[in-house]
Amino acid sequence: MRTFVALDLPENIKEDVAGVISNFRSYSPHGVNWVPRENLHITFQFIGETKEEDIPKIAEFLENSFSELSALLFTNPKLEILPGRDPKIIWISLENNDSSIQKVLKRFKSKLRKMGYKIDSRRFRFHITLGRIKKRLPEKTIEQILTTELNIKDFEVSKVILYQSLLRPLGSRYIEIMKFNF
Repeated sequence: MRTFVALDLPENIKEDVAGVISNFRSYSPHGVNWVPRENLHITFQFIGETKEEDIPKIAEFLENSFSELSALLFTNPKLEILPGRDPKIIWISLENNDSSIQKVLKRFKSKLRKMGYKIDSRRFRFHITLGRIKKRLPEKTIEQILTTELNIKDFEVSKVILYQSLLRPLGSRYIEIMKFNF
């Protein structure tokens, strides 16, 4: 089963982000797989193919680690299209200055590696994925997206979710395996 860990967005932020996506659909109705409202989240860690027998260990680690934290404040949302030369993803990057979440992430990656999982070693950035680019977007569309003013305020998150991701031709479907409040 394919899994990942996400931080759950407050409902008002999901609504605001869904509005941004709706606006972008008018710029680019084709060429981008836009994320549906119910799939919006802050990416914490993609795990990938996960052995079912490892789920309880992963869940226990998450519950124990996040129980040490208080709500996380996310600030300074910015639209980005990555990577620069051959764009594949549109997201909202977020900042969080709480070093404790970075420590949890570092320990979590270490735990997953010890369990035999291959974990991406690139620098982690908190983000909300808005869409995956299927074919090259016109420069005008990219400019319209990047110059859009976001009316998303700073917000707190206090839930972490372990998801199963089912890949389908019409887009991924996420199934909640476990959710923890912190």
